[in-house]
Amino acid sequence: MSALRERYTRWTTPRADGLPNRAVVGFPLGLLGVVLVAFVALGLTGSSTGIVHDLISQGDDPALIAGEPEAIRSDEWFVQTSWVISQVEQDLPARNETFPGGMDATVQNDLPTTDWSTVLRPHLWGFFFLPLDQAMALKWWLPGFAVIGAGYLLAVVLMPRRPVAAAALSVGFFFAPFFQWWYLSTTLYPAAWAFLVMATAMWCVRSSRRVGAWVLSALTAWTTAAMAVGVYAPFIVPVVLVSAAFVVGVVLTPVPQAESFGVRVRRLVPLLVGGAAAVLVTLIWLVTRWSTIQGFTSTVYPGERLQKVGEGGWSETAQLFWGFLSFDLGRTAGLPFAVNMSEASTFFLPGILLIVAVVWLLVVRWRASRRLDPVTIALLVVGAVMLAFLIVPGWDAIAHLLFLDRTTSPRIRIGFGVLSFVLVLVVGREIDERRARRAGRPPWWVAGATAAVALASMAVVLWRIHRETGLDVHFDGIEPSAVAVGVISALLLVASVVAIARGGMTTGAIGLLVVSLLAGLGVNPLYRGVLDLRDTATVHAIQQRDEEEPGTWVGITSSQLPTMMLVESGVTALNGFQGAPSREMWSEIDPTGAAEERWNRLGMVSWVLGTGDPSPRNPYPDQVQMTFDACAPFAREHVTWVLSEAPIDSACVTLSDTVQEGPTTMHIYEVVK
Repeated sequence: MSALRERYTRWTTPRADGLPNRAVVGFPLGLLGVVLVAFVALGLTGSSTGIVHDLISQGDDPALIAGEPEAIRSDEWFVQTSWVISQVEQDLPARNETFPGGMDATVQNDLPTTDWSTVLRPHLWGFFFLPLDQAMALKWWLPGFAVIGAGYLLAVVLMPRRPVAAAALSVGFFFAPFFQWWYLSTTLYPAAWAFLVMATAMWCVRSSRRVGAWVLSALTAWTTAAMAVGVYAPFIVPVVLVSAAFVVGVVLTPVPQAESFGVRVRRLVPLLVGGAAAVLVTLIWLVTRWSTIQGFTSTVYPGERLQKVGEGGWSETAQLFWGFLSFDLGRTAGLPFAVNMSEASTFFLPGILLIVAVVWLLVVRWRASRRLDPVTIALLVVGAVMLAFLIVPGWDAIAHLLFLDRTTSPRIRIGFGVLSFVLVLVVGREIDERRARRAGRPPWWVAGATAAVALASMAVVLWRIHRETGLDVHFDGIEPSAVAVGVISALLLVASVVAIARGGMTTGAIGLLVVSLLAGLGVNPLYRGVLDLRDTATVHAIQQRDEEEPGTWVGITSSQLPTMMLVESGVTALNGFQGAPSREMWSEIDPTGAAEERWNRLGMVSWVLGTGDPSPRNPYPDQVQMTFDACAPFAREHVTWVLSEAPIDSACVTLSDTVQEGPTTMHIYEVVK
């Protein structure tokens, strides 16, 4: 055993400049790359497109390997995947022609296109040379693996002798309920970017070799652009603030390689150059599609949405810490804190729970050397600012300058998640340095106080649930096995942060990994590729009718199926999720603009039977439900075909085809001109 320990110690010995050696960085990241290639080759995804399998086929879904599709993941299975398949059907155009007037596919819905900007989205490259299932697998896994890889890199930069703990922490962070319930590239890339920025800043300042600094800076620049073209500020702003605080702390921290402030700033030149290049590329991208961006910001919903500070309140603050109940989100659907599982999801936040250890380490450092750790101070300040955003009203002008009002109370949790991850690493690094100086571990009272903080956070969550709905109501009907999982998760979370507070980083990291797996592993199913509705008899019939007589289609919806079929078939249709509304399409539907308040919004456009010209309503802020009357002038002038699950009793349509699609009967009608 001692020989094995010696070999491991030699293998993890840092470089002379204190950074991790080549093997510690390269071997785990190489292994991660091998796993990615295997997943892509097998065409594995976490897609929930199988949610509609029972509508089109009898029996079990042969593509479903494990788990169950999640209806709440509609942004993935209903919106993004349908538009991706539409893009593939239309040969990846920069402008998708499903809606009359078209849709800028380079901005909306994270779609593959032949536009130059796809270079900035490596997860979409597979659509140029891989079959659909494998391309979708790359799209699914690459952003998530980027989070794991970047998180691991940051962890070993701060703790170069702890690759096992770094791997457990980064994989556990990936399986956080927040990511699994919000699993999209627009959620994952900001976290990966934040970790890369922080790791690159440390590398630039500490490294005695410039090649690595430039390589990491180039990768960071690329990731910056990949994050920016996702244009989802609510997730970007919080991680930018955390990253900026960390980098400021790094620049203010003297190191043997760069004792003076000026030298440390000059060492950041590769990162600054990479950042400037990324900003320039992003500006070019924004300018060349500015009309689309304006179309987004000029919508009624969401428009240019700004949130006032202090609106989260103590309920939102308590919700930050209810990760220990995340295993039960599927049953509770996010109640009582939110309207669904995604909005309710959060992180486990071990770094926040370690606040006593963080402060104790700061104090003992000051007593020993009269020096504080600027990185830790900066992280605590940005954490206080984000907490103030939730609970302290009255400083909106400052929040506006920090762009904080571009995020929301639920989405700022990503900032707390990234902050927590980094604080765990800061604690681990500081304790490792103390042990190297033979200063010993933190005392047991620090570990006890950490346990008390963790238990208090859970008590606050339970108290809020009691206030909102009552604990008996909330837990009514829960299975005994789920209770066991919940108790194990809570106790293991407490034990993990206690272990880290005492210097048991590897033990604590593995414990946190298990907690994350219990809560997040089963959120998304394991699926072979995606369910491609182009393989259905209905879509074949749609394409055949449209080829015989091209025209515009309307889908009458009692489920999502008609909309998905029309979008994926590649025909011109008035159904689908719109970003910046097509002015040409809506000028046909509402030529006077009288109903613009109801249709000028980001959301799903669907149709139901009605009388007269189209009349929109909004069941939800992001839904535009239209009425369709085949005898109305609009239908006779602008609509050729109608797809409906239910028969249409109207003299103004003729039945062209009836298709039995498993348990569902689909009807194709032609509008009488």
